Amino acid sequence: MRALIAVLLLAGCSQSTAGDEPMLAQWRAIEVTATPIALGAEQVGRLRFRGGLVLTSDVTAFGALSGFEVLDNNRALFLNDDAEWFEARLVLDESGALVGFDDVRYAVMRNERGEFFSYEDNTADSEGLTQLLDGRFAAGFEGTQLIQIFDMNRDGPFGPSAVGPRLAGVDRLPKNAGLEAIATAADGAIIVGAEGSGLASTPIWRVRLDATEPTPALIEFPLAPGYSLTALDRAPDGGFVALERFYAPIIGARAKIAYFPASALDSGAEVMPDVEELATLAPPMAIDNFEGVATARMPDGTTRIYIVSDDNYNRHQRTILYAFDVVSEAAR
Repeated sequence: MRALIAVLLLAGCSQSTAGDEPMLAQWRAIEVTATPIALGAEQVGRLRFRGGLVLTSDVTAFGALSGFEVLDNNRALFLNDDAEWFEARLVLDESGALVGFDDVRYAVMRNERGEFFSYEDNTADSEGLTQLLDGRFAAGFEGTQLIQIFDMNRDGPFGPSAVGPRLAGVDRLPKNAGLEAIATAADGAIIVGAEGSGLASTPIWRVRLDATEPTPALIEFPLAPGYSLTALDRAPDGGFVALERFYAPIIGARAKIAYFPASALDSGAEVMPDVEELATLAPPMAIDNFEGVATARMPDGTTRIYIVSDDNYNRHQRTILYAFDVVSEAAR
């Protein structure tokens, strides 16, 4: 199914004559420059560094990337904080290291009425992205605390989305700390996590696509002091990779990458057990505001983890894409 998505994304792309304004009716090819960047360490925890890129573009819409999925043939679909799509090819060298980012295309997400989302009515803050088992995509929106479903097989980026299943208790989430993380379980259920900024733990929901009533939270995800949950993705083994972010004006940015087995969701505990820290990224490593995570299985069976940073359209921040491979033993 992921291969079909990639083919349709390519087939449906034709360059728009519009300017940088996000009122596009179809895919538009854009230029993005990918400049190599070193993490500053060959291995961190159980993650081996496999390449990094700083992504820049003269197109003003490019940036604020907050969620993505890696598809077949190293294609990737991203969303940003402004309800916009970016689709690209991740270029790997013969060893599998990330070395390029090309064939980039841009389009605008649409709501259930076929209209563009808008910050004026607080609907445009898209944060997380997951591909469902049937090939559609689900995105979490922090402004409305809703899940929107996009049928890219049927419509490409052009058709209306649909409002997905609803979550109970989202009205109690702190302002600007709502639905950030979203993934798809092996049984097709959607796993959703709130940001939980400044809290000791944050709620995780498991909701069926056909749920007709708001689904209550299932369990709490534990957070290290000062960290928040910004992304989830299902790993090739059926477990989940979590991305956590820390930021303080004086201390700067940090990021944690963790893993938990699918069984942890059904532990019955109040706070999720068996969360394994894979790595903590901190200065003097090259760090930014990492908000998106995606996993893939490499040809040799290794689990690949990609993370991307949200630059908030701030000239003091960068859009960084990193690749890591999970190894059996931690760095010592």
